[in-house]
Amino acid sequence: MSWIFSLLDKSFNKQNFDCGQPILNDYLQKYALQNMKKGYSITFVATEAESKEILGYYCASASTIEFANLPDSLRKGLPKYPAPAMLIGQLAVDKRMQGQGLGETLLMHALARAVRISKEMAIFAVRVDALDLPSKKFYLKYGFVPFQDEELSLLLPIKTILASRI
Repeated sequence: MSWIFSLLDKSFNKQNFDCGQPILNDYLQKYALQNMKKGYSITFVATEAESKEILGYYCASASTIEFANLPDSLRKGLPKYPAPAMLIGQLAVDKRMQGQGLGETLLMHALARAVRISKEMAIFAVRVDALDLPSKKFYLKYGFVPFQDEELSLLLPIKTILASRI
């Protein structure tokens, strides 16, 4: 299936979106546009061609990862201050589209964006804070590694993303 990715704006129908997680539905319906206007995050939505019905979304913003939270395997040679990161703050797929690969496509869109941005400003990794253990399992499939002491926080180094594209 082919999806169109766009920046969220008022023209999209947010009210019918239901991913099964009230916190993610509420974010899209109540806060995503506000956070964009305030410069806190950017939300990208996936639709079918010629449609304004949101089938999935993710939001991205700048973040950091404290040195102490980096896995031991990544710490060697790094400065002992927070590492710059791109945060995928939310990623959700409407129930009607779950199981059709849209979650993976949204993630790949976000990772590609991180790679492009990393050519203009420093990004050590892409960070996610998974909502729950099933969400964590989703990210682990794509090479994300857990933070040192935070069970649901994960990261994927930019160098890992670049290496996988070769």
